[in-house]
Amino acid sequence: MATSTSAVGRLLPAISSLLRPPPAGELREYGGVALVRRKRVIDIGCGDGRMALGCAPHASEVVGVDPDPSAIRLARAKARELGAANVKFKVGVAQELPFADGYFDVAILSWTL
Repeated sequence: MATSTSAVGRLLPAISSLLRPPPAGELREYGGVALVRRKRVIDIGCGDGRMALGCAPHASEVVGVDPDPSAIRLARAKARELGAANVKFKVGVAQELPFADGYFDVAILSWTL
């Protein structure tokens, strides 16, 4: 039986980010702000944008990708609210990213199944 990648990742609601650590603390665990400073970052499985928005003040560009359109709508609303102009959110799956190889300097998969 063939399965579509369009249904991948829709198991947990966007609100689940409330159960996760603050992005600053998680970024510290990954090595700190230096990991993303002035870099192009992709957050795969970004959900409501928690980690992508946490990286935005330090990165040159951040793209969040998630298969859940409602999570992406919420992430875009949060980005507008914060005035995070260097962040974009797209509906999509990790298996079909619309970017050239090597485009991003850092890939983050935070709490992604």
